[in-house]
Amino acid sequence: MKIDEMIRKWHPRVTERDGKIGILVQGKPNKKQTEELRAAKDEIMTELQRREAEKTAKVAKEKAELEAEKQSILSGEKLITVRYYDGEYLQGHSVYGPAANLLVELGLASWVDGWGNHVDHKAVEALGEEFTYQQAAEYARPAIEAKEAKIAAKEAARQAKFDEARETGKPVLLNKWSTDCCDRSEECSLDIHYEYAMPDGSTKHEWNHTW
Repeated sequence: MKIDEMIRKWHPRVTERDGKIGILVQGKPNKKQTEELRAAKDEIMTELQRREAEKTAKVAKEKAELEAEKQSILSGEKLITVRYYDGEYLQGHSVYGPAANLLVELGLASWVDGWGNHVDHKAVEALGEEFTYQQAAEYARPAIEAKEAKIAAKEAARQAKFDEARETGKPVLLNKWSTDCCDRSEECSLDIHYEYAMPDGSTKHEWNHTW
C-alpha cells in the first residue's frame, strides 16, 4: 500500500510518548496492516510533516495577503467596494474580507448569520458603493465620538459614586433592576436587585423578594 493510501485509510498523526516519536492511527489495523504501518513509519512521518509545513505556509501566505490588502485599504490605495444583495430574508449591501472587518470596527457594518456582513444603508447612501477608508472613517467619526462620550460620561458618573462612598463612608447605589424570582421556595413574582459602590472601592450586590 502506498503512503498516500495509508494516510487516507488510517488518518495517522504524529505523537510523542515517553520521549519517543511515533504515529497514532484511527481504526484497528490487523497484524499484517500493523506491520506495513511500522515498516512505513518514517515515510509516513516525513509525509505528514511535509503536509503540515505546506499547510502552515499556505495559512501564513493567506494571512500576509489579507494584511497587505488591509494596509492597502487603510492607505487609500484600494477602494472599499460594497455590493447589493437581494436575499430571501434580507436585502442590502454586503462587504467581504478586510474591508468588512474595517467597516465593522467603524460601526458601519454588522455580521448577520446566514447572510454575511450587512452594510448600514445610510452609510451607502452617503458614501456610495465605492469609497476610501478615510471617507468611511470621517463619516463614522461623529457617531464614534458620541459613543465614546457616552461611555466616558457613564464611567465618570460611576466613579463619582465610588468617590462619594469613600468620602462619606457609606454605600452608594450604583444600579437597581428586577428579575424573575430566583428562589422557587418563595411565592414572589419579582426580585429587586441593588448594586452598591462601597467605601473600600468594592461593589456589593443585594436583592429583595416582592409579594
